[in-house]
Amino acid sequence: MPTLYLNFFIGLVVSFLGTLPLGVLNITVMDVSLKKGIHSAIRFALACAMVEFVYSYISVQLTRSIIDFPALRHITEAVATTTLLGMGIHYIRKQNSMAGSRQKSVSSFYLGTLLSILNVVAFPFWILYTTLLQGKGLIGISENGSILIYVCGISLGTLGGLLPFIYGSRFLTRWVAAHQHRMDRIIGLLFIFLAVCQFVSIWA
Repeated sequence: MPTLYLNFFIGLVVSFLGTLPLGVLNITVMDVSLKKGIHSAIRFALACAMVEFVYSYISVQLTRSIIDFPALRHITEAVATTTLLGMGIHYIRKQNSMAGSRQKSVSSFYLGTLLSILNVVAFPFWILYTTLLQGKGLIGISENGSILIYVCGISLGTLGGLLPFIYGSRFLTRWVAAHQHRMDRIIGLLFIFLAVCQFVSIWA
C-alpha cells in the first residue's frame, strides 16, 4: 500500500515534470523575472502553486468518483491513451510561442492567479494521471489525509518546476527562442511513447 511519503513524492515529481513543457505559465514567469525581478516572479509562482493545489484537489475527488465505478476503468484507460497520443501530436506540431510573450501591467500574484485559473486543462491532466497512478498502485487516495499529502506534493512540484525558469530566465529566454521547437518534439515523442506503453498495458 502506498505510503504518505510516496504520495507526496509522486505528486511532486509528476507536477514538476508537468510544469517543464513550455506553456503560458513558464513563458510568462520568465518574462516577469526579466522585467520585474526575482521577487515578483516568485509571487507569480506562488499564486500558480496555490491554484494548482485547489484544481488538483478537485480533480482527485472527481477521480475517486470514477474509481467507484469499475466498469469505467477500461474507458478511462482508453481515454488516457488517446489523451497522451493527442498531447504528443500537439507538442510535435506546436509552433514557437516565445514571440507572444509580453509584459503585463498588473500585480504578479494576481497575474499568476488569473493565468492559472484560466488553465482549466489542469483538470483533465490530474484526473488522467491520478487515475493511472492509482491504478498502478503508486498512490493511495482512499483517505482525505492521503489526498492532502498528494496535492501538497503537486503544489510544491508546480512551484519547483517554475523556479528554474525564474532563476535561469536570462539564459533560458535566449535558449528557448533557439531550441523550443526541438524540445517540443522531444516532449511530444515522450508522450507518444507513454501512449504506446499505456496501450500495451491495456491489452497485456
